[in-house]
Amino acid sequence: MGGINFLKELTYQYLRIAHPALADKVGEKLSADTSMNREDSFLKNYKKSHTKGYQTQKAYLLKGERLRPGEFGVIHGIMSVASLKETARRYGASINEYLVSAYIYSIYTECMHGMPGKRSIRVAVPVNLRPFFGSVTTKNFFVMVSAEFKPQKDSYTFEEVLGLTRQSLREQITKEHLEELFSYNVSNEKNIVARAVPLFLKNLAMRYVYTKSALANTTTVTNIGNITVEKEYEPYIRMFGAFLAMSKGQPQKGTICSYGDRLIFTFSSVLADTSVQRGFFRRLSEDGLAVSVQSNGVYYD
Repeated sequence: MGGINFLKELTYQYLRIAHPALADKVGEKLSADTSMNREDSFLKNYKKSHTKGYQTQKAYLLKGERLRPGEFGVIHGIMSVASLKETARRYGASINEYLVSAYIYSIYTECMHGMPGKRSIRVAVPVNLRPFFGSVTTKNFFVMVSAEFKPQKDSYTFEEVLGLTRQSLREQITKEHLEELFSYNVSNEKNIVARAVPLFLKNLAMRYVYTKSALANTTTVTNIGNITVEKEYEPYIRMFGAFLAMSKGQPQKGTICSYGDRLIFTFSSVLADTSVQRGFFRRLSEDGLAVSVQSNGVYYD
């Protein structure tokens, strides 16, 4: 969120340079919504904890032919927030729950071919902690939860997948559980014995922990949420979009970002195959959503 605020301020500055009349109207001060707070909200809200809430079991991983070295595939799906909200409401879900479920369902149908599997499809979902703990810090303040679906029978409908995904997320996104997650991390940082360990050993341990954590998730979907700007700048901005970089074991990821009534779900991928993306947008279309699809052209070759 600190990065988003910086992007907004930078955009405001460019718009004032490009439109002198706008600069005369709004002045040169920082936006009232921009926080300069650098509080360590993890430490402030930490409570002694020994509970490890993160998944470490290996998840179902996406594999396949890769794009050529240096290529990076980006596909945007643009849709109406109002229509999406109504569609999600029909399933008794939030927008986030619905889109994450559609992604999981696409992986299940396109990659696992609707068959049972030994490993779960697990989607890492970052949760912004600021609303839960009343923080306005510009420093990182989030934890990861995992939406999990393990196919154990011959066939699941989308409604069943969504129900299991929704339950998985709602059980984890509570203030108490989120507090346990980051408090466990902080407790490790405060451990006196661990602080005495030589740095090269810490680096080896961190690399091991990172690998275990990365391979415990099939992919990541981050919802940046609805971005708002000051009213004077609204006529000059059509939409916001974002995409995630790749990480170990996750060659494809998703990002959700909205502005006004326009929501963009963006797939970023280094895989040559686009069947998961197609399956995802087909699922949305089957639910009556009008989706405009754009890409950065990598898949046109």
